[in-house]
Amino acid sequence: MDEVLELLEKTAKRIQRIFDERKDSASKQTKVYEKILKSTDTTEEQKTRAILGKTLMLDRLERISSQLSLLYMLQIFAFKVKVLEISVNNISEQLVKSGALEKAEELKAIKKNIASLKILVEAQYKSLIEIRENQNKDLTYIH
Repeated sequence: MDEVLELLEKTAKRIQRIFDERKDSASKQTKVYEKILKSTDTTEEQKTRAILGKTLMLDRLERISSQLSLLYMLQIFAFKVKVLEISVNNISEQLVKSGALEKAEELKAIKKNIASLKILVEAQYKSLIEIRENQNKDLTYIH
């Protein structure tokens, strides 16, 4: 789990760096695109290209931002799993130290034996019912 957390952290840092670089670049390009769109000297084709360029750039930035959000959520989830794993290990150690774990194992064995006894009792009950039914059938022939 530590390796996963480390890998997620490295990946998140790399994606964050890429996002920051693209965000700065996008900010500068957005200003250029806005100037092109506001200018009266530009053609419709140039304005269309500016709109498309701006849209594509912002779309890419949004995808990177979404990836980054997912990575951060995955990091949080992995960290919570790690905390849970440590907590379970601590509880397990405490149970071993207190001897409660041994008692729990004994109780499991007893429960298994009880389940086996239940099966035997049910089988015996069914056998008794069959014997009684057979006796009733036999008795009807005697009368």
